[in-house]
Amino acid sequence: MGYKIVCLKCRKAFSNNLGHNHNFGSCQECGSDYIYYNHKFRPPKRDNLKAWKVVSFLHQHGFTFQHVEKEYIKTRQYGYWLYEKYPTNLRDAKSFVAKHKKS
Repeated sequence: MGYKIVCLKCRKAFSNNLGHNHNFGSCQECGSDYIYYNHKFRPPKRDNLKAWKVVSFLHQHGFTFQHVEKEYIKTRQYGYWLYEKYPTNLRDAKSFVAKHKKS
């Protein structure tokens, strides 16, 4: 499935299907270390500074765009998890972190 390789400083991202064993190291433009996110991460457009601030804020608080469990639904035959959607603005991101941050 792969994952996304992201540079928060340059606001760029690209997909990698080589697997987690392949290390890309640091960004060739700015020298910052790349961040690896789930393949489902949808990066904002490069010029959308507000959206990139939200991504950066979530990263600083340990959220890597993996599933965040919201509620477990139990039926007669099986159960399944509902997952939270990641916030798209900074105000919602702050309450998301406060609600889901593990101490």
